[in-house]
Formats: sequence, structure tokens, C-alpha cells
Amino acid sequence: MYEIDLIKDIEERGVPVDKTDRKLLKILHENSRISIVELSQKINLSRPSVKERIDKLIEQGILTNFTIQVSLEQIDQTITFFSELSQVTLSVEKVLKLLKNTPAVNDVYIVSGHVNYLVKATVANPSEMKDLLAKWMLFASVNSSIVLETAIENQQNFDLNS
Repeated sequence: MYEIDLIKDIEERGVPVDKTDRKLLKILHENSRISIVELSQKINLSRPSVKERIDKLIEQGILTNFTIQVSLEQIDQTITFFSELSQVTLSVEKVLKLLKNTPAVNDVYIVSGHVNYLVKATVANPSEMKDLLAKWMLFASVNSSIVLETAIENQQNFDLNS
């Protein structure tokens, strides 16, 4: 399995990230709502130092978002699936606009190989999935798989030994 090391990629671009920054990123990745007070206790730095480090990470473009994770099941979006779109007959711009304007679509990846796009979507029921796939079949060959279980989610490699 090929894994991208986010920190090494950042460092290769010339942005130094020390062990404390790595620990800070790991904690924020696990809980972006954590308070500065709690962060300062966990990494043994003063509150102003923690705030300064966060501001620096934002300024350098390393931290780009503080976000949430929604339990899709709690809002009646119980079917998550991936669709491979290939043999696409529309331009990239049109496909991306169409997918971006589809509320059920979570993520879109432009990929290499015989598939053009890998789309992750979430719907409430099989009928919604069927309707969505029918729309995509108007401009692409579609192959889909329903997610039975998410075994590992939102994992990042913040190697604290470097």
C-alpha cells in the first residue's frame, strides 16, 4: 500500500516542521475543537506559544481548515458508495460542475488508469442511489461499490519520531 507522508511532503517544499509541530498537528487532526489551554497542557508549551505555532502553521499553508466530521447516519444518509466513472463524454469542467452541484457527492478524485473519476457519495436509500447512477450513466460508464463498513477513516501520518 502506498502512503503519502504529509509531513515529509511539507518539509520537501522547504517548510520546517519540528516534533512539537507534528504533535500539535496530530492532536488538532484528532480534535480540531480542542482549546488552546488543553493544547498547551498536552504539548507542554505556554498558551501564547501554542497560539503562535498555530498561526505560523496557518500562515505557511500547512493548516488550511479546522473542520468537522458529521455522522451521516444521524442525518439519514445511510448508504455510502464509490463510483468509477470512465469513458466520459463531457469535458472535465462540465463533469466537475455537475458533480459539485450534486448534494449527495462527498468527494471527487481525478485518477489515472482506465477510470477517469472516482466519486464518493452518500444517499438515504437505494432509490436515490439508482436515480443518481442513472444521471451519471448519461455521460459515462459507471461501476459502483457500496461501503459495508469503514475500517479506517481520516488517517494521517504524523510521524513523531522524526
